[in-house]
Amino acid sequence: MAAATGKATQPRDKAMAANQRAARQLPDPSSVKTGWWIFAIVLVVATAVLISLVASGSAFSQAHRLSAALTALFTVITLTALAHVILLYYQSRTIDGPAGDLDQATWDYRCRGLKAAVIGGDGRASTSKTGVVLWTAAVVWALIDLLLLARSYPGGNLFTGAVTSNWRPEYLVLLGLPIATASVAKAAVNNSNSGQGPVASSHAAAASGPDGDRVYVRNRVPAGVKGFGAGIAELITADDGIVAWADLQYVVFTLITFSYFLVQILVQPGSGLPPVPAALLTLMGVSAAGYTAKKIVDTQGIVPTQGS
Repeated sequence: MAAATGKATQPRDKAMAANQRAARQLPDPSSVKTGWWIFAIVLVVATAVLISLVASGSAFSQAHRLSAALTALFTVITLTALAHVILLYYQSRTIDGPAGDLDQATWDYRCRGLKAAVIGGDGRASTSKTGVVLWTAAVVWALIDLLLLARSYPGGNLFTGAVTSNWRPEYLVLLGLPIATASVAKAAVNNSNSGQGPVASSHAAAASGPDGDRVYVRNRVPAGVKGFGAGIAELITADDGIVAWADLQYVVFTLITFSYFLVQILVQPGSGLPPVPAALLTLMGVSAAGYTAKKIVDTQGIVPTQGS
């Protein structure tokens, strides 16, 4: 009998050891490596050199336009890396370290630094938040590109024209629509279950709602889930890992509009911020509305209060 007990405990011990090894693979959020600061400083110096070289150019040639676009992209990457390092430093002064629970450690890892800008409250990549970040970065890149070409363009200052006489109101939609979508989605989740918020599957009411009422269940990201590929998959899937068609549609039409925007800036920078066809804006708007409606419907539920 003792031998049987020993055999029964072996799988449990192996599972505990595997969990401990997985936990050690996650970086400690209470520390910021010196290499991050060196990397950020190198990027800032290199960006400053590139900007000074490109901005001093006077020929509005194809090569110069391409170098300006690449320098603008490099500048956005540098700003992103710098913001990430600053947030890591800030978090290192405010976070005591990863919790002993592996799920909590995974969640902490995914929310470190600037990654939190696209991570939802459950630790999964948020479709609506990613849309906000994507369009913000795209417009910043375009404006930097136009600013770098200001001296070489023979028809006047491209940057000044883009934000004054050539300003296009559709960019209020491109920037405002993702923010509105993300805000409504967040409010729907926070107000789910009669204002009590989502519950984990371990909650007593998760198995079956009171008197047959529906309960909105939302678990945190599983232990050890990380990587760029996992984040991309989470943009088009629901909490259960199955493809969510409303999310997929929103992502597809956003990427189509985003690709059109990038191509127009690269091909015709002299036009400033490019006009965005009404058809693309409509498709983005409809898909965003569908995504928001699905989020509102999915988060409906009732959880009994204590003592009821």
